[in-house]
Amino acid sequence: MYSELIKRYVYAVTRHLPRKSREDVAKELNTLIADMLEERCGQMPPAEKDVRVVLTELGTASELYEQYSGDGKKCLIGPPYYSTYLYVLRIVMICTLIGTTLAFALSVMAGEREIYWFFEVFKWIGMMFSGAVAAFAFVTALFAYFHHKEIPLDGSMGLDNLPPVPEKKDRISKSESIFGIVISVVFVLILLCCPQIFCAITEQGEVFPVFYVQAVRDTWYLIVLFGLCGIIGEAVKLMDGRYTGRVMLTTIACDLVSAVCVTWWLLGHDLVNMEMIEAILGYTQRNEVVRAMFMNIQLLLWGMIMLALVIDAVTAAVKTSLARDREEMK
Repeated sequence: MYSELIKRYVYAVTRHLPRKSREDVAKELNTLIADMLEERCGQMPPAEKDVRVVLTELGTASELYEQYSGDGKKCLIGPPYYSTYLYVLRIVMICTLIGTTLAFALSVMAGEREIYWFFEVFKWIGMMFSGAVAAFAFVTALFAYFHHKEIPLDGSMGLDNLPPVPEKKDRISKSESIFGIVISVVFVLILLCCPQIFCAITEQGEVFPVFYVQAVRDTWYLIVLFGLCGIIGEAVKLMDGRYTGRVMLTTIACDLVSAVCVTWWLLGHDLVNMEMIEAILGYTQRNEVVRAMFMNIQLLLWGMIMLALVIDAVTAAVKTSLARDREEMK
C-alpha cells in the first residue's frame, strides 16, 4: 500500500518536469525517501504511517515540484497554480502561433494577397501578435479564476489527494491535446479571416464561395465561443494528463456549450451561398436525393458536428468510468 503512495507522490512531483530531468529527479526522490524511511524505522519495515510522516516532511508534491523546476520565485499567479499555469501557457502559445501561421498561409492561398510582399510579412506578424496576446490573456484569466476560487490542482492538497499513477490506456496523449488546440485556433481564424477559402469551382473556372462571407463574420461571437470551448476542453486534458472527473465534466460542459453555438449558428442563420448550391446542382442531372442533400446542407453539417460532440462527451464519460474502476481495483 505505502509503495503505491510513494509512486503517486513521485509521479505528481515529476509529471510536468522536462523529459530529460524527469527520470533523474524520480530516482533522486526515491533514494531520498528510502534513506529517510531507513533513518526513521531502522531495521523495522516501514508502515504506512511512517511513509506519510516522511512525505509530509518533504512537503506537498507541488511545493517539491517548485524546488526542482526553479519556478518558485517568479510568482505571477502564485503557487501551487503558477507552475501549471506556465506549463499550459507555454503549450497554448505555441499552438496559437502554429495555428495562426497555418491560417495565414491558407488565407494567402485563398487569394488575399497584398501588392507588396512586405505587406504580407507585416500582416502575418500582426496576426501572430494578436493571437499571442489573446492566448496569454485567455490562459491568464483562466488560472486567475482557478486561484481566486481556490480550485484544487493535482498534487496540491496533501498526501490523500495525490493523483494515482495512471495506466497507459487511461493517459491522455499530450500530442492529442496540442493537436486539438491547434485545430480550434485554425478553425476560428479561417472562418473569421478567410471563409472564402471554402469554395466550389466549376468547369468554366467560376468560383463560388461555400459561405456568405459577411454572414459568417457577423456571427463571429459564436465562432469564437465555439473555438474557446475546444481550447478549454483540451487545456484541462493537458493539465490532468489522464481521464478524471474534472476532465469528464469539463468535456461535457464544453460540448454542451458548443452544441448550443452550432445550433444557433447553423440553424439560426443563412450562411451557405445558394448560388454555389445551384451551380453544383447544375452538374447533378437534377438527382432529387443529391438536390435534397445540398439544399439542406446546413442541417447536414449541424448533424455531423452534433454527432462528433456526442461521441466526444460519451467517450470522456466512458473512459473516466473505466479509469475509476481500474483505480479501485488496485
